[in-house]
Amino acid sequence: MAADYHDFSSLELSEGLKILRELTDLTDDELKILSGSGGLTLESADRMSENVVGVTSRTLRIIPGLVVNRRKYIVPLATEQRTIFAMARKGVELSNPSGGFKTSSTGSIMRGQIQVLEVPDIVKATEQVLANKEEILREVNTLSRHRKATDVIVRSIESEAGPMLIVELLVDVKDSMGALIINSMCEKVTPLIASLTQGKVGLRILSNLSTERLVKVETVIEAEILGGNEVVDDIVKAYLFAAADPYRATTHNKGIMNGVSSVLMATSNDTRAVEAGAHAYAALSGRYLPLSKWSKNGDGNLVGELEMPMAVGIIGGAISTHPTARVVIKMLGIQSATELGEIAATTGLACNLGALYVLVTEGVTSLK
Repeated sequence: MAADYHDFSSLELSEGLKILRELTDLTDDELKILSGSGGLTLESADRMSENVVGVTSRTLRIIPGLVVNRRKYIVPLATEQRTIFAMARKGVELSNPSGGFKTSSTGSIMRGQIQVLEVPDIVKATEQVLANKEEILREVNTLSRHRKATDVIVRSIESEAGPMLIVELLVDVKDSMGALIINSMCEKVTPLIASLTQGKVGLRILSNLSTERLVKVETVIEAEILGGNEVVDDIVKAYLFAAADPYRATTHNKGIMNGVSSVLMATSNDTRAVEAGAHAYAALSGRYLPLSKWSKNGDGNLVGELEMPMAVGIIGGAISTHPTARVVIKMLGIQSATELGEIAATTGLACNLGALYVLVTEGVTSLK
C-alpha cells in the first residue's frame, strides 16, 4: 500500500513498529523476522552456501515518504552508518515539497559474453555467427520459459594476446538479476559458436556493465526550499568540481552508492555487481565522471539528474530464500525488479542531494 509520511525518529521503537505494520500490512511473524529473532537461521544459511560457521546482521533503517512518480514509499536502508541515513532523509525532505522524483527505465536486458580466440578469419567468423543468429537464439532459449535471449551481437577487439572475437547474447531477464540464466546460455551455445567461428572458446560469462538496463532519475528543487539562489549556485559548482576532477568525482559517486547499496543490501541483491557497473559506466567516456548532474533551470531552481545501470532482481538466489529480504520487498510494496531499481537509484540521488546541501551550507564537520 502507499505509505503516509510519519516521523519515526520521534517514536519509541514499539510504536514505530506498530505504525510500520499498519502502513505495510506486515504480519506479526514478519515483524518478528525484522526483530532478528525470526530472521536467517544458521541452518538456513548452511543450506544457502557452503563452509558456513555463522550469520551476521545489519541495522535496518527506514526512510518514510520517499516520493517516486507521485507515489510515496517506505524505503529500507541496511546500514549502520548514521550519516548515510541522515543524507537520504535530508534529500527526501528537500525534494518532497517540489514533488519528489521522477524515474524511467530502459528495460531488463543483460549481456552475456563469449570470448573466441585463435579465429583464423575474423570477418568470415563474424558473418557466420550473424547468419546463424536465429539458430543461436533457438538453442539458448530452450533453457527458460520466460527469460529469453533477444539478439546476438558480434564484436572484434584487439588485445596483447592478439585479436579476439566477442559474441554477445542480449537477454531479457525479467524480474531476476540474470546472472545464472545468462551464464547457462553462454555455456550451452559454446559448441555451436566454436563450430561457426573455427576458433577456441575462452570465457563464457555475463557482463556487469548493463548498458541496456539503465535507470534515469530526475528532480527539480525550488530555490526557496534550499535557502535561495546562492545555495543553488553552490550545489551546481560542487557538481562542476566533480565533473572536472576524478578525485572529487569518486567521492561524489560514493555518496550516490551509499543510498543505492543500502537499499540493495536490504533486499539481498548483489551490491558488488551494481557498484562495479556504476563505476564502469561513470568512466565509459574515457574519463571518470559523476553519475549525477546538477544544474539551474530558467526559473532559478535546482535540477538533479542521475543515469546508471541497475541490474537487480526480486526473484531468485538469496532474494527468494532470505527471510528478511522477502519482508523488505513486501514492505516496499513493489511489483517488479524495474521498480526496485528505480527506488534504489532515487535513494542514491536523494543521498547525493542531501550530502551536497549539507556540504555547501553547514560543512563536512556537521556530518559527524
